[in-house]
This record gives sequence, structure tokens and C-alpha cells, in this order.
Amino acid sequence: MYELLKGILIDDLQMRADDIVPTATRTEVGLDSVAMVELATVLSTRLGFEIHDYELMEAATVADVAHLVEERCLTVGAAPLEPLS
Repeated sequence: MYELLKGILIDDLQMRADDIVPTATRTEVGLDSVAMVELATVLSTRLGFEIHDYELMEAATVADVAHLVEERCLTVGAAPLEPLS
């Protein structure tokens, strides 16, 4: 899930690849409230179930966001997607 998230952050949200490491905070990556809304929209579209920006805002690091999304996939019974090439 981390690689999928990283791909979305780089390709869809135009974040700097060098900034995206598991331990980076949302602020260090550039995930402000507007970017979190965009991220929630992209994730919901790609994964096929709704995930809200306020849920993502509870995560402190990129790894925490990936873990939250993975947990939601398991909760709704969706298979985590592979990163886009």
C-alpha cells in the first residue's frame, strides 16, 4: 500500500519524490488540508470505496496514511491495489 500511496503522491498530487519516505510527516511532504482532500478523492476512486480527508488527517506520517488505507481495504473487503506503472 505504501508504494501505491507514494505513486499517487508523486504522479497525481505532484509531490517531490525525495520528500516521500515512510517517516515523513504530512507537513514535510506537503499534505495540507487541500492536498488531503485531493488524496482522499484519488484513493476513493482508485480503491472503489469512500475514504475521507478527515480520516487521513488523523495519520501523522506517510506510513501511517498507508497503514490507515490498508486497514480500510481489509475492513471493506477490498484487495489492495498494486502501484501504477
